[in-house]
Amino acid sequence: MTPRTATLSLVMATAAQAIIAGLTFGLAGHVDPWRAPVSDYAWHRGGGLLFTLALLLLLAAAAALAAAARSAALPRDPLASTLFLLWTAGIAVVLLFRSNFDAVTLSGEIHRAGGAVLFASLPLAAWTLSARLRTEPPWMATARALRRGAIAGVVTAAGFGLAQVVGWLPAGLLERAALLAEFAIVATMAIALRRAVRPPAVSRQSETAATVAESRRVAR
Repeated sequence: MTPRTATLSLVMATAAQAIIAGLTFGLAGHVDPWRAPVSDYAWHRGGGLLFTLALLLLLAAAAALAAAARSAALPRDPLASTLFLLWTAGIAVVLLFRSNFDAVTLSGEIHRAGGAVLFASLPLAAWTLSARLRTEPPWMATARALRRGAIAGVVTAAGFGLAQVVGWLPAGLLERAALLAEFAIVATMAIALRRAVRPPAVSRQSETAATVAESRRVAR
């Protein structure tokens, strides 16, 4: 069950990222990808539905990833789990509250706060989990990949946050880079969880050979 759930998580996260990429190119004439936030797509015809779909897919990917982690007996870390939950809460807040557009609104400020949680929590969760996994031999390669994703996520999220007060920084580009880093983290975990429950080909062949030998022994 774990490989299927992890694959589903990967597919949904990829679809969400593809939608954002499609909006970036498709609405480039209306939303400047260099300066404007991703949430501005929701204010343009056709963009609102697709933006909502991307967030729903990301929430579903998060749920599938958590289920796969439980099934694969991924070593738990309380802080990483809490940060992961904060990430999903941030996605939900961004989904439920519309962003600012022509004027500052309460909904828009709540949306911005949710976005801050979204961009900060997942890289920190990946960093924390990588520290936990690097002491577990089966998960060491995953720990290294997660650490790289966490660094990319922290750097891009920090850059996006700085762009809110430093006007010449490309806030839109940095936000899209931060989203790409978060996708890399989710993809890393989904792929690792798929592999965690798949025995190596050599092991499967050995088991098959042992089964055949046992059958012949019984037959004699």
